[in-house]
Amino acid sequence: MPSDLLERYTCEGGMLRLDYDLATLNEIHEQIKESQSDSKDGASMEARRKQRRAARTATMEDSDVVQFLRDNSFIDEAKGA
Repeated sequence: MPSDLLERYTCEGGMLRLDYDLATLNEIHEQIKESQSDSKDGASMEARRKQRRAARTATMEDSDVVQFLRDNSFIDEAKGA
């Protein structure tokens, strides 16, 4: 609502909030623009889909998790827990 914007940006520190919000908005816009510039052909769309799928399926195996916990002292071998 316009009244919410008025309250948000006209109080003390409102210009800092406005600057921050505009910088955030600009960054989001740039990311969207970059992601859409590659989507004109089917091959790049497929490559991005595969990349997202690989990122989702890239998980640690059970033995990797146990080793990670040991390496970072979450598992104390002397206590057996």
